[in-house]
Amino acid sequence: MPRLAPAFGLLFGTLYTLLWCLVGPFAFLSARMRQGWKQRLGIGAPAPCEIWIQGASAGECALVAGLLEHLRGVPILATTCTSQGLEVLGRLDSPDLQTRMLPLDLPLLMGRMLDRARPRVVVLLETEIWPGLLMACASRGLPVVVVNARMTAKSLAGYLFLGPLLRRWAPRCIGAMAPADAQRFGLIFGAQCTTVTGNIKFDRAMSTPLMTRDDNPLAKLIPPERNFIVLGSVREQEEALVLELIRQLRADDAQCVIGLFPRHMHRIPAWQGLLSLSGIPFALRGTLDGQAQPGSVVLWDKFGEMNPAYALARRAFVGGSLARLGGQNFLEPLAQGVLSCVGPHTRNFDWVGDEIFGSLVFKSESIPEIARFLLTPAPPRSEVREAALNYVRARQGATAASIELIRPYLHRSPHA
Repeated sequence: MPRLAPAFGLLFGTLYTLLWCLVGPFAFLSARMRQGWKQRLGIGAPAPCEIWIQGASAGECALVAGLLEHLRGVPILATTCTSQGLEVLGRLDSPDLQTRMLPLDLPLLMGRMLDRARPRVVVLLETEIWPGLLMACASRGLPVVVVNARMTAKSLAGYLFLGPLLRRWAPRCIGAMAPADAQRFGLIFGAQCTTVTGNIKFDRAMSTPLMTRDDNPLAKLIPPERNFIVLGSVREQEEALVLELIRQLRADDAQCVIGLFPRHMHRIPAWQGLLSLSGIPFALRGTLDGQAQPGSVVLWDKFGEMNPAYALARRAFVGGSLARLGGQNFLEPLAQGVLSCVGPHTRNFDWVGDEIFGSLVFKSESIPEIARFLLTPAPPRSEVREAALNYVRARQGATAASIELIRPYLHRSPHA
């Protein structure tokens, strides 16, 4: 049976390639996939690099900034799967960084990318398990390192049936966020290559300075005398509940201004329809050239402005948490001294710890309770930020630990 393993691996690689050839063309029916389609097909050669870093979308790509601080002078190629991720990478000011869309996970395309970029190590962020990329790296003897690795029990169930095959192309080492993540990755790739390094997000969580109204680029849009409530990173599956929350907020305070941030921009037209059918006045952020009307919703159709919006808010709701989606980043408003609330589903942020709920973050499944929290007078921002800083500082250090996993594979020593 062991002698059949290489042949079985080759068979899987062939079937995996055929599957991509069959379904790949249909992927481009999606408007999101058509963005950057040339790079997704591997067209255009990247410049040579020492490290190739892959992050799925905006959240993972935000972690690249912390790694860059420890890797100055090292040429890096960073790839992502979404236009939002590419925007995040594009805002990183580094002469050592080049950015691209990740090619489709065909072993042939991944191999061509590796041959052109010639990295010494491939770094995957969080849960980026791409069989085609792993196969291409293994065939070239190229080390793969996973940092900030996380995996839910649901994801584990999906990967376990491929465990024997994936272990043939296992990363050289895996730095997990928490012991539970290390255990799950160990079940797939083997416990010998996993270690717990903590979460890089703690190192970046409070890195943005407290923004004053005078310095805020959105200040002219929000009336200072009105309650401004931000509903951030709202996901499609919870839209009906968030619409109910908007109605409740307006019923309790008819003059409040609500900033609504869909997690995905393609949901903007759907929200326009929902608000119109509900008779709720709204304006698109892109068309707003003066102060928002009291009692209206500002529907944010411009990417990258959620943090300055949090800085103007009384309080904030963070989405992905009213449906079983795992929740979005509720530390972001805390960095601006804004207390936040979430729904009951926050498994994506179990790494933050339960101690934060009740003190800095309010969790509830009740829409009226969430609305009351959001309209409650806010404590001073400086006090909230300091309490959050104290919480985060005690849990930092994962970036440096992750760099130590990468460092042995570099040709030159990075300037930290």
